[in-house]
Amino acid sequence: MVFGQNSFGQNYSYKKKFGTQKNAMYFYWGYNRAAFTRSDIHFVGENYDFTIIKAAAKDRPATEFKTYVTPSTLTVPQFNVRVGWYYKHRWDWSIGYDHMKYVMRDWQQVYINGYIDPNSNSELNGEFTNEDGKLFIDPDFIHYENTNGLNYISVQLNNTAPMYKTNDRKFAVQRRVGGGIGPVITQTDFVWDSEQYHSGMKLGGWGISAHMGVRFDFFNRFFIENTFSGGFIHLPRNATIVRGSTRDNDYANHKFVYGQWQITAGVLWYLRNKNGCGTCPDWH
Repeated sequence: MVFGQNSFGQNYSYKKKFGTQKNAMYFYWGYNRAAFTRSDIHFVGENYDFTIIKAAAKDRPATEFKTYVTPSTLTVPQFNVRVGWYYKHRWDWSIGYDHMKYVMRDWQQVYINGYIDPNSNSELNGEFTNEDGKLFIDPDFIHYENTNGLNYISVQLNNTAPMYKTNDRKFAVQRRVGGGIGPVITQTDFVWDSEQYHSGMKLGGWGISAHMGVRFDFFNRFFIENTFSGGFIHLPRNATIVRGSTRDNDYANHKFVYGQWQITAGVLWYLRNKNGCGTCPDWH
């Protein structure tokens, strides 16, 4: 029997793994900075019902480098974690969450509309309208933040496309775009009339987002990714003071748009083919 040269010669090659092929998987971890639009925060509770108009907020990143590299404090900063699976070439589903921190700015001047009973807050009380002018937000009497978690847990659909790669595929630059949706889990720290309250982890609302970024792949095993994302978060009943059942809790209601910049590092790995062959010849 005679075989042509092309049978086992030029057409015989081994499939090379690469980070956007079907059944490639990835995991990443990294950190972020976030910014938030102003929002009208509606506070509802025992003997008060008022809205802070166009409240400003900021994030709160860790300030010491060791916080980012010490194993016991890795989850203290604003972090991102995600795992994904390429269900077909260049397209993947992923699940993970963005741990952001939302802090209403203290001492800002804002309008307040609504009512606060004097028995509820000894300093900030009465009937309020825009005609009363802007008031300072004194953190001793009201402070609102989600620094133990504005946790956006999302399922994402992503597309990856090559921008540059070396012939041996040991280095590649990939463009990444996608969108996500999911619940937002919060833990609220709330100061009301000089008393501090901690809500514990609660379902606060939901979010939707879109993102784009650049991924740098090394040896088809490791990568660094630089991503910008933006989204909308709605917290219709974000617990502030826990009084028993969910319906009895004091809460804040607001919605806002956020922007986020994240740097992550990750690993790639590859599921075995159905026939168990990871280095089968490519006959194309």
